[in-house]
Amino acid sequence: MTNQYALAKFTGFTEREVRQLCERYHMSFEQTKDWYDDYTVNGISIYNPRSVTSAMMNGIFDSYWTQTETYEALKMYIVRNENGLRDKIIRMIAGEHISINTKTFQNDMCTFETADDILTLLVHLGYLTYDFDTKTAWIPNKEVRQATFPSEKGLDKVLQLW
Repeated sequence: MTNQYALAKFTGFTEREVRQLCERYHMSFEQTKDWYDDYTVNGISIYNPRSVTSAMMNGIFDSYWTQTETYEALKMYIVRNENGLRDKIIRMIAGEHISINTKTFQNDMCTFETADDILTLLVHLGYLTYDFDTKTAWIPNKEVRQATFPSEKGLDKVLQLW
């Protein structure tokens, strides 16, 4: 989702909707924001509806993320540091926003010529969020960080996984 200006508020729960849910289910808005926010589209904070709903219904903040086979297949590119991909991922784990060119992406799951192609696919899969104005991507929240790097105990531990 690299440019959805007109549809931004329809692609997930808005902050106002999440605040209302937190009040209704007596859940902390700040924790909800930490776990499930930072998909930002046209200046609108978007929350993953499945995750927010699961947290509210269960009364537990946790990762309700569903990983995909595609992400598992992309790990080999990360391990090999194709076009500096691993270095960019490490910078994002550290909290940085990384510039990417989404225009090179071929819209398939097997044609990857640059690190930007893989990062763009990760945006489409929801592992990263993307700001159209700044052309940057980053890991959006605690849920995705935990689902992607479940035994993260610092950068060294993540690198050992690769």
